[in-house]
Amino acid sequence: MDPVPPPLPAPAPATAPVTAPPSTAVLRPAIVYALLFGAQGAYLPYIPIYLASTGLDLGTVGALIALFAAVSLIAAPSWGALADGIGDVRGPVLVAGVLSGGAILLLAVAVGPIALALATALLAATFAGIIPMVDSQTVRLVGHRDRFGLARAPGSGAFVVVAFATGLVLARTGPGGMFLVYGPLVVLTGLGAWVLLRLPRVVAPATGPARRSSSGAANRALAGLSPGTILGVLRTPRLGVFFVAAVVVWTSHAALQGFISIRVKELGGDATAIAATWSLGAVIEVFLMSGFPGLARRFGAERMIVVGAFAFAIRALICALVDDPLPIVLASAFGGVGFSFFYVGTVTWVAGSVGRGVQATAQGIFSGTSNSFGAIVGSVVGGAIGGAFGLPALFGLAAAGYAAGAVLTWVAIARRTPPPARSTLGQGSTSGRR
Repeated sequence: MDPVPPPLPAPAPATAPVTAPPSTAVLRPAIVYALLFGAQGAYLPYIPIYLASTGLDLGTVGALIALFAAVSLIAAPSWGALADGIGDVRGPVLVAGVLSGGAILLLAVAVGPIALALATALLAATFAGIIPMVDSQTVRLVGHRDRFGLARAPGSGAFVVVAFATGLVLARTGPGGMFLVYGPLVVLTGLGAWVLLRLPRVVAPATGPARRSSSGAANRALAGLSPGTILGVLRTPRLGVFFVAAVVVWTSHAALQGFISIRVKELGGDATAIAATWSLGAVIEVFLMSGFPGLARRFGAERMIVVGAFAFAIRALICALVDDPLPIVLASAFGGVGFSFFYVGTVTWVAGSVGRGVQATAQGIFSGTSNSFGAIVGSVVGGAIGGAFGLPALFGLAAAGYAAGAVLTWVAIARRTPPPARSTLGQGSTSGRR
């Protein structure tokens, strides 16, 4: 029987004092993001190539990517619930980073589909919560959700550098060389989060508990597995339909991203072309994420999320229509626009829509659960469609899916009047729209 989830905390009163963040509030999470997404730069472009190099077909590669997502579906909100129960993400991120390093080592030495599947599942279970936990802590640390993009942008810059550096390593070592870069960076992410993501000390109210008990944290982590916890967050006004929209977008994204490296290689592209396919968009992300606060204030974060989904669709459509690596590389610029606006917009909008006590859980649901749902369907179905009809047909369907997600997002959050401003973060007040 599922554990009974605790009630969702109400947002903090609108009269809560606003505390100016320290001067290093953006710099410290920016360093953590550089480590975290530098690690992703060593992993995401090359893991399909590595799996294919072991002799697996497209369907099996897609199945392993889906397995990672299926385990993440449970692991991401559970890590988030554990962090919310403790009241600090740093310990869970440290543990997750170290355990992920061990899982990466096992994946690097695994031989055969069964061993690869077991190592993939272990990596997903340990790594899945890191990104949403870091996201939730960063929003609190920077003092206002609109500053999130400033802290996140260096991660995209590091992604570019590490993706090209890993390509050079692969040219000398073969596909397995990616783990020489990926593993150490993931462990360093955990260590960096422990050192750098400490929140400013806040004096607890006289009537509140001095600390959260370990048993309470454990119960909260178990509650993260309960459908009631997820439904409690999704019952927040407008979050339910937006969650569906996010699943549709991330499903399309998994169908494209899971096989784009294989398509570039199929068309004659080398490791440099693969790195460029993943890195051009990341370069654009550095600027757009840094400028997101101003864009969101002028146009609204909700509208920027819709624009991001349509930008994703344009990229997928181009990839479906061309048969040369260069246009695919150039089209990734639209991917940078899409990821900047859809991902950063989602994190900031969700942060302004739920209470302070469930920030990590909510980010786990939207950054982890919706992404994982999408990756399961996109990877499995994508592998089957790509194997049967070719990757261009798959990318065309992804373009249609992105566009459908954009329309759903508009219906869910962008066409309606935003709710009244309310404080949801420990460091200041936010509103449903900025």
